[in-house]
Amino acid sequence: MLKKAVLAIMIISFMLCYSLSGHTAQDPLKIAVIDIKRVINTSKYGQEVMDQLQKKYEELQAKLENKGKELETLKDEIEKKSHLWSQEMREKKQSEYQRKLRELKTMQEDAQFEMQELERKLLDPVFKELEVVIKNFVEKEKYDLIFEKTQPGIYFASTRIDLSPQIVDLFNKHYEEMRSKKPATEPVKPKEPAKPTATPKR
Repeated sequence: MLKKAVLAIMIISFMLCYSLSGHTAQDPLKIAVIDIKRVINTSKYGQEVMDQLQKKYEELQAKLENKGKELETLKDEIEKKSHLWSQEMREKKQSEYQRKLRELKTMQEDAQFEMQELERKLLDPVFKELEVVIKNFVEKEKYDLIFEKTQPGIYFASTRIDLSPQIVDLFNKHYEEMRSKKPATEPVKPKEPAKPTATPKR
């Protein structure tokens, strides 16, 4: 879920293209690539946001699993004891099972919507700030064309033209400056250790 959302935002928001006119042999084009997913996953700001999303995902997943266990327990009870029950009891238990099944499906839909809304709320500011960092860097270094590294059609990109590490460093510096400008009364939440992957397991 989170992976698809990140990739979608990457594809839409981060193909930065500059005019190719007016260049000569003495003024060669400057072309590079950026792996936006890598920048987000390895930057301080991105990691903190991804950790929050991971925590929320695990919380919702635990609730769904508990509801699923209730449903499975009821199903086992019906399968094992239905022959001992009266017709009225069987119908009552079947009705209860169908109700719980509908509740589980509703919970799944609500959880998916809640994750999508939280992703948008937390990731939009990250991409907004990252766009500022990339734009400033590109203008300062006078790059003519920047590709998103994972875009279809890019068969190979040398590490020599991969700006991702530089952008991560600049983005970390930008984030630290953002934090330093926050009101002194606002506590800074301690950063949790980074997880091996920033994308919640499906």
